[in-house]
Amino acid sequence: MSSALTVQPSRHLALPECCLFAPTELQIGPALSQTEFSRLGKALSSVDQASDLWACDYALAGQKRWGDDGLKLAATATKLSVGYLKTGARIAERFDPARRFPNLTREHYRGICCFPAEFTDKWLPDVAEKGFGAKSLRALAVEAFGSDPKAGYSKNKKRSVSIPETLYARLKEQSSIPKVAVFCEQILEDWSYNATPEMHARVDAALLTREERQHERHMAEKNRKKALALAEKERRRAKREAEKLAEKEELQRFYEAEAAQRAAAKEAVRAAKAKQKAAEHCAKIAKFTERQGKKSQFATQAEADAVISHSPQMESYECACGQYHIRRRESAVGTNHSDGKPSDHAEPRPTYAERRAAQRV
Repeated sequence: MSSALTVQPSRHLALPECCLFAPTELQIGPALSQTEFSRLGKALSSVDQASDLWACDYALAGQKRWGDDGLKLAATATKLSVGYLKTGARIAERFDPARRFPNLTREHYRGICCFPAEFTDKWLPDVAEKGFGAKSLRALAVEAFGSDPKAGYSKNKKRSVSIPETLYARLKEQSSIPKVAVFCEQILEDWSYNATPEMHARVDAALLTREERQHERHMAEKNRKKALALAEKERRRAKREAEKLAEKEELQRFYEAEAAQRAAAKEAVRAAKAKQKAAEHCAKIAKFTERQGKKSQFATQAEADAVISHSPQMESYECACGQYHIRRRESAVGTNHSDGKPSDHAEPRPTYAERRAAQRV
């Protein structure tokens, strides 16, 4: 396990010293800064890209020293095929380190390995930094060289490009030949060779407008989703408020029912007290009338009516005490002149203690 890849030449890789490498892991220490972390990511990407070229150099070294036996030893050690390593050795010999570029891989060099060194040395530096893929780079090399040194390669190999259906329909309408693909190819080829700066400016403006439209559509979709989210939020809020209101109304009904129950219980207690008071009052009157030889309480109304059958000015009534009493009718003449109450239902005179108690209240 090594603490870093330390090399002096500028074309070699240098990784932060706070990293430890193992076959199954990469250990990164806590002291790694953001700058070192970014440099580590770039270095790892370069390592992954360079590993295939390292294998090419490894195969070439074995072939130069031991011939085919060296390739067999390399195949045993790397688990790669002898044919793969032989191709890699040819690539490493054709493109020595001085002819390599940082962003080109083994596949790039394998595709243009058949071209003369004088051509690649002159042409490759101009296109190496443009980021072409391996197949595109080979196709451009065939076009720039004028022929394909490797037999069996077709320089007319096509690539698929997706265009909107409406644009394809307009191109088909304007095409003078049945094959619209050939018509589109000719348009693109004319553009690539004859495009003026004004045409480039118009295309850039159209692309900018298209990007703005896409941005507008994106914002409209974003606003639509936001509106839906707000509507859903408002619906949930209204639902919560309705549930709270229903719960509040239910609680209010419960409190009202409980209050009504308490009022009914209180009214029952009051009625019981009034009945008890009326019974005590009537019992007091009964004692007074019994001393006079009269009866003031009757169990039934028929008994009370039998007593007053010959006295039309009298009437019977049901008292709160549960008994029936006799009283003078309101229209009848002749009352007790002392207090205005019927003489047969006059209350006894209160005692001295009762009068004193009433005065204290």
